[in-house]
Amino acid sequence: MQIPNWSKNYLKANRVQLITDAVKKAENKTSGEIVPMIVRRSSTVGHVPVIFMTLVIAVFFGLDVPHWQHEFLGEHWAWYLADVVLLLGLSTLFSKFNWMQRLFTSRPDQADQVSMRAEVEFYESGIKNTKDATGVLLFVSLMERRAVILADKAINDKVSKETWQNVCDLLINGIKQGNLGLAFAAAIEKCGEILTPHFPIQPDDINELKDQLIIKE
Repeated sequence: MQIPNWSKNYLKANRVQLITDAVKKAENKTSGEIVPMIVRRSSTVGHVPVIFMTLVIAVFFGLDVPHWQHEFLGEHWAWYLADVVLLLGLSTLFSKFNWMQRLFTSRPDQADQVSMRAEVEFYESGIKNTKDATGVLLFVSLMERRAVILADKAINDKVSKETWQNVCDLLINGIKQGNLGLAFAAAIEKCGEILTPHFPIQPDDINELKDQLIIKE
């Protein structure tokens, strides 16, 4: 599988097969359907360049840069044009960094938007359509450094939401440490351990969802 450039700081290409193998191994013991997913971001970030540009302009005039330009470079319309281009360029450049997007997006907004994106993906990826309602999504949103575990009704009836916190912690640590492949493998193994006592593999079990990592923007 080709992995996009934006994910390479977190996921090594040779770790993708490790994730697939972990899903297959876990599903050999449980009838649950485990789906790992990574998205680039869940939050809207169109406001980030505007906020950053406003701050840069405030600093620019707060330090009285136009005055120093006039003193040392003389007065010319080209300097004002260069200032505009520079400020726009800085705003555009820095607004692309994940840390900058996190800085200017409130934590409650990040949490809400990651949860909403996870719910959308849960339905759009067909995880909701398993025969016995035993699908579970391991969802990671990289920019926000957040993870969400969503399980279908049959699993929710037997496994509390609090039980999944250890799985989320494994994934979040993997994001922060830049070894998401290993983190996913460990999280999937833990997921299998949670599901197997409640949903052991059945003789007529059918693999309803693909055993592979899903990567989306």
